[in-house]
Amino acid sequence: MLLSIIIPVYNEKENLLKRLSFLCEQANKFPLEIIVSNSPETTDESPEVCKTFSKVTYFTSDKKGRAAQMNFGAKKANGDILLFLHADVALPTNFYSEIITAVNQGNKAGFFAYKFDKDSAFLNFNSKFTTKDGLFAGGGDQCQFFTKETFHNLNGFNEQFCIMEDFEMIGRVRKQKIKFKIIQSKATVSARKYEHNSWLKVNLINGYVFLQYKLGVSPVKLRKTYKSLLRENV
Repeated sequence: MLLSIIIPVYNEKENLLKRLSFLCEQANKFPLEIIVSNSPETTDESPEVCKTFSKVTYFTSDKKGRAAQMNFGAKKANGDILLFLHADVALPTNFYSEIITAVNQGNKAGFFAYKFDKDSAFLNFNSKFTTKDGLFAGGGDQCQFFTKETFHNLNGFNEQFCIMEDFEMIGRVRKQKIKFKIIQSKATVSARKYEHNSWLKVNLINGYVFLQYKLGVSPVKLRKTYKSLLRENV
């Protein structure tokens, strides 16, 4: 069963080198399609990095924004299953077999639990919330996947969301009672937010922005709030 891995990128040269090396190794073992959907605003050498990997298909999206880039990549994909991967997230080595097993069990969507690439009691506490379904579960760092049919039936990611597009998508999955699986083999997520901001600050900001999202605040306003409070590009 062909799995298409779609990676939306914006100035992710260094992370791409790491991700694509691993994924191309896996593509020698399993039926994988690797698609990089680059932002039209990228200014680094991400395109050149992609060209060094023969198993990688590279496109520049016709629109900026992660939701638009992921939808653009999905339109180019040939796979039976679509997996959306952030460039700073590392999949577990058994990701392919875990996804195929989940789909064969009747799941039409899913995502991975995760751990951080830095060991600390506070970050380990955060990662526990990704192992079970709940209010904060299912975000993009958890590597969402869908059968192609399900993704098309959902009309892809909502491009009006320049932030929180992942939570909006998984919210529709829950609302439509689409069967999904949380895979317990953990992805590894970058802790870079926490290196420039305290653990408490990041969690308070995330909680505040998520509450604003639930209250229906516009995505543009949410993004502006998030960028003004957190010292990191999004």
